[in-house]
Amino acid sequence: MEQSKLRVAMLSTGEEVLHGDITDTNAAWLSRRCFEEGFALNRRVTTGDALDDIAIELVRCSQVSDVVIVNGGLGPTTDDLTTEAMAMAMDVDVELNSYWLTALKERFEKNGRTMPKSNIKQAMLPEGAELIDNPVGSACGFSAELNGCLMFFTPGVPSEFKQMFEDEILPRLQARYPNTAKREIQRLYSFGVGESTLNDRFEAIDLPEGFELGYRSALPFIEVKVFSPRQHSEISLITEAIKHAIGDNLVGDGKSLLETMGDLLRESSLRLAVAEKFTGGYLTNWLNENADTQNALTQGWVLSESSLVTENDYNPLAAVLAMATAARENAGVEIGLASGNVEAGRVALGLSTAMGDWGIIVKTGRKLTNEDYRCYASTMMLDMLRRYLTGKEMFPEISALATLESLHIPVEIEQ
Repeated sequence: MEQSKLRVAMLSTGEEVLHGDITDTNAAWLSRRCFEEGFALNRRVTTGDALDDIAIELVRCSQVSDVVIVNGGLGPTTDDLTTEAMAMAMDVDVELNSYWLTALKERFEKNGRTMPKSNIKQAMLPEGAELIDNPVGSACGFSAELNGCLMFFTPGVPSEFKQMFEDEILPRLQARYPNTAKREIQRLYSFGVGESTLNDRFEAIDLPEGFELGYRSALPFIEVKVFSPRQHSEISLITEAIKHAIGDNLVGDGKSLLETMGDLLRESSLRLAVAEKFTGGYLTNWLNENADTQNALTQGWVLSESSLVTENDYNPLAAVLAMATAARENAGVEIGLASGNVEAGRVALGLSTAMGDWGIIVKTGRKLTNEDYRCYASTMMLDMLRRYLTGKEMFPEISALATLESLHIPVEIEQ
């Protein structure tokens, strides 16, 4: 079967997944791996733990898919019903798999324990199903066909699920569908430009056959994905054209802005200090999520916005630049970043360096929650630092933020 006609689906089971109590990281991981290996998912479904609901969804998936990977519901407890649901959908009984029962007993005995009776349930498979080994957990997987659809059943534990897919399921798919073409994804991260504007910038780029562009909005970034056949000769050429079209809004090439800043700070051996009013520690916490930015961050101050200066000659830009300079000098580092008070939706941001200071007052161009606005302001500060370190224009137009005023104070060079 040709890759373009192969219909691959994933069915996730579990009330905790359905109702959002836990994030379905297995689905995101499988989507990426299947795409890379040429088995891109065209459908993802989630259902709860009700026996009838699972059985109905199994039948539905089998009717519209060639391959279905089912995740979850293979445990020993009463709410683990996937195996029984598949037997119901196939109109067969469940039967004891003596091989897996023996393997389970041996694992428990090896650890000096007696296997609980409830684990016998994990050795029960639909009649005619093929066992799929699970070397790291108690729930074996299995495969079976329903309505001509090949279905794989896997445990929900991420480590077990991933190993089972890599070692057992993927080789079976590759053997059954040998003509699938592997694909690659190049990920580019932009800040300050919207999807429609990016789409317009890319219009002049002629994509070769098999190439596609995708977009993912993850506030405050737009991730541009370049899909291509694996090791295609024009991947670099097309990716460079896309990067050129994004221009200086490109904040990460295969890496996030934070990772990019980590590389820049590590390579430059520069250190920084941060003083935050409106952002309230958002930037400081963010910088601590990456080892390199964490190492570069010497000090972070969070100041109360109640310390607003009320004198008539109060200047937000001068105040935020004074904060950034004080943070830099007090910490004895090369770079200071600061966010001032928010007033009527306006906030001042500052960057102080040994080469000069830059300040900007921005206002949100659309309604943002306080948390989202803090995220944008923190990203703006980090992007100012990126632009400084890479020699880019410091005050670009940023979607969602309107620039009201900007200031550059170059360093005074003694004659």
